[in-house]
Amino acid sequence: MRHQTLASLALAVGLGAAGGGCAAADPEPATIRTVSVAELAGSLDTPEVVVLDVRTHEDFEAGHIAGATWLDPDGLRATIEGVDGQVVPRATALDLLGQAGIAADDPLVIAGADNGTEPARVAWTAMLYGHEGPVALLDGGMAAWVDAGRAVTTDALPRGTVGYLGAPTREELRVDQAWMLAHLDDPAVAIFDVRTAEEYAEGHVPGAISVNWTHNLTRDGAFRPADEVRALHEDPAQDTLVVYCRTGSRAAVSWVLLRAAGYDDVRLYDGSWTEWGADPDTPKVTGPTRR
Repeated sequence: MRHQTLASLALAVGLGAAGGGCAAADPEPATIRTVSVAELAGSLDTPEVVVLDVRTHEDFEAGHIAGATWLDPDGLRATIEGVDGQVVPRATALDLLGQAGIAADDPLVIAGADNGTEPARVAWTAMLYGHEGPVALLDGGMAAWVDAGRAVTTDALPRGTVGYLGAPTREELRVDQAWMLAHLDDPAVAIFDVRTAEEYAEGHVPGAISVNWTHNLTRDGAFRPADEVRALHEDPAQDTLVVYCRTGSRAAVSWVLLRAAGYDDVRLYDGSWTEWGADPDTPKVTGPTRR
């Protein structure tokens, strides 16, 4: 899979090789992976591949990959019931994706400024709300693209608004506070707090294991390969992995890389510590990191 072009990956998914032949009413999540600058450059002539640029609009206009479309990641977050940074309702997300000219079965490559949180959060949101095509993050983002000497353009080629109709919402990609409370002592669940060690020590979900999300990156900011991601998380044997941070953005990076590393059931606690820490009735633990 690692060495497939995006076009061949899209074909495999379209034929059901990655989807297990499931009916549309019970869809398998679209595949998620990372792609190198060279892989993306070799796939740009494939019209089905859509590059989704999630940097600031100012940066997009200053220079982007030819044919890329732009989406404001802030439009996919909202304050809901007093909790900041929550994923917007399905209808809002689908409308924004459609305005960007994306169809639900498009192979997507999401590019940020670098390997920050925005591309991963957009990927998780799209997959949550039923994106059916394969999804990838550009390793190193636009910084890596430019550093490799690849061309950028200031020409804007609007794709036109489409009616984005995703598969049913994949609720198995997220958990809420009630689910967390019900599974704190579940031996089949591993919970990872991906905030800093200092944040973790100040208060965390009982039983959570501290793995700072930035440890998924190498010293030069590239994504670690799958075997290193598995080792970083001590290759958990639990059936279900849950990641959280403060608002769910940093956790999205860990979610993507754990999924790409081969763990099938990885879920994001969207409310994260903003919700959990503010609720006087949720149990909390303080103290140094637990590994």
